[in-house]
Amino acid sequence: MDGARGREGSRVSAPPRERGLKRTQERPISLPGEKCLLKLILGLIVVIGCVLGGYVLHHGELILLFVPTEYLIIVGCGGGAMIIQNPARVLVQVVKDLFGLLGSGGPGKAEHLEVLKLNYELMQLARKDGVLSLEEHVNDPDKSVIISKYSSFIKDRHAVHFLCDTLKLFVAGVLDAHNLDELMERDLEVLHHEELETANAMTKLADSLPAIGIVAAVLGIILTMASVDEGAAVVGQKIAGALVGTFLGVFMSYGFASPLAGSLESKAAAKSRYYQCIRQIIAASVNGVNPGMAVEVGRRTIYSVDRPTFEELEESLREIKSGAKG
Repeated sequence: MDGARGREGSRVSAPPRERGLKRTQERPISLPGEKCLLKLILGLIVVIGCVLGGYVLHHGELILLFVPTEYLIIVGCGGGAMIIQNPARVLVQVVKDLFGLLGSGGPGKAEHLEVLKLNYELMQLARKDGVLSLEEHVNDPDKSVIISKYSSFIKDRHAVHFLCDTLKLFVAGVLDAHNLDELMERDLEVLHHEELETANAMTKLADSLPAIGIVAAVLGIILTMASVDEGAAVVGQKIAGALVGTFLGVFMSYGFASPLAGSLESKAAAKSRYYQCIRQIIAASVNGVNPGMAVEVGRRTIYSVDRPTFEELEESLREIKSGAKG
């Protein structure tokens, strides 16, 4: 069967050109991984600027919003609640993922094109020299002359383990195509659930912050009621300070925590599509599809904004073929 696959692979090694179809215009090339730093800064400026700007335009004094005890109660209670309800590994990952938002929003067109080229090279090698030729590459991917040259892929350890562990089973031949695909599906479900843990933690924090703000406000009202004999001016000032707690809770929830949770969720979804691309290529290859068509199957699973065009993929595969001949 391997011999038959090899003959088929020698006939077709790149996606066939679509007959009678010509692109009238090229799609714009998206930035690699969708750089998020500028978007994050812009969002913070809009949120803070509009809220505080509107307050100042109403002749409000910013100093009235500076009530350190209210900040201490809300930030401390919110942080403590996160520590209680999340495992330590999730807390560490939350910090890493939040800083990760300063870099990229997930795999972009360049990263997807790399993973398509990588899988094409591996599957082409399997067709040419047999599936056992993959063993040295999947057993030590960091030293593999094929895998290690794709820098964006080798940095994603989840993707590396998913690809290599699956190909080890493919090489061993212990599972048929259906069962191998089912195993990949379960593996990706676990990975996606793990990727969403940080987003879920931030979502829970966002949901709790308004209530925590009410707690801070109630504590301020208690102190105010104990000072009713100090005059209207003092009581009014303390009530204003108490209401800052309600403001902070709602503002921090809907202005910061909830949007950050949404960004983490979007990044997790982008990585999930990246892993699904790998899964579809492997599944197609195990079912006997030639490498060129297998990567085309994988390309079709990528979101349109990050999907390399048919021509871009074809040109990349042609470069790999010419490099192999050279």
